[in-house]
Amino acid sequence: MRRFLAMAAAVLALVAVTAPVRAGWRDDVKVLRIGTVAPHGAAYDIARLEPFRAYLQDRLGLPVEIVAMAGYDALIDAQLSARVQYAILSASAFATAETLCACVEPIALPSAFDGSRGFHSVLVAHAGGAIAGLADARGKRLALTGTNSIAGRLVPLAALKAKGIDPKTYFSSVVTAPDPEQAITMLFTDEADLAAGWSSLNGDAASGYSFGVFTRMVAAGALSMNRLKIVWKSPLIPFGPHTVRKDLPDAAKARISTALMAMGKDAPDALDAVDDSSIGGGGFVPATAGDYSVIKDLVTAAQATDGG
Repeated sequence: MRRFLAMAAAVLALVAVTAPVRAGWRDDVKVLRIGTVAPHGAAYDIARLEPFRAYLQDRLGLPVEIVAMAGYDALIDAQLSARVQYAILSASAFATAETLCACVEPIALPSAFDGSRGFHSVLVAHAGGAIAGLADARGKRLALTGTNSIAGRLVPLAALKAKGIDPKTYFSSVVTAPDPEQAITMLFTDEADLAAGWSSLNGDAASGYSFGVFTRMVAAGALSMNRLKIVWKSPLIPFGPHTVRKDLPDAAKARISTALMAMGKDAPDALDAVDDSSIGGGGFVPATAGDYSVIKDLVTAAQATDGG
């Protein structure tokens, strides 16, 4: 009996010593729920993301679920209310989430095939015209794109406001084109003197740079770059981040970050599944909230205008 009791005590002592080692962030998290917007329908997009889900589940060593949402408003609400701990957001959706709750942070962002972390909003003019900068554009005609376009409207308008320029009085007219290709075409049909577009501004300028509206137009034979000049460019507008709640354990964040950074090399099928943009494929790179300051300023200004 004494021998049995001694053995039992030894076992209990071992359990007491090893239990804290076994207990850890996986016991706290249990299941990592990743929220994403599903533009093609929940079933389709969950199936499309399966290689990404399986890769993270293997690397993290705990169950991973994909939670599909109808739109970014629903996805932001799900992350802020902790129904998902991880969300794949657009740049403006992250800025909105961070403005509403200081409880989320970017953990990584996908880079383009050329290594670009994002793109620039630009204003361009006819190469043969007199506009060399915004100071020369007073009384001219400005072509922008749709009301919700980050690069085609919101960023350039914010930049003009920051310079004390009221577009309604500074330009003779502000017209809205259906897309950036049409806005730029208006320079050559004498409908505009200045037009908004977007570009990586990396690579060969003659081919329209590595990606963006100029690249598409040059490839289609609709534009020769020697007909344009860039008169203004924005700071870098980063691609949308993968984000986590700040209260996710640090060990989990570190595992996720390591897995994302290695994905391009270790699991290209997983990268293709989650980064299916035509300009993607560069793998993930680290991201910080400061990367999105340009977009956050836009969101804050919009909320102030709306009284929100």
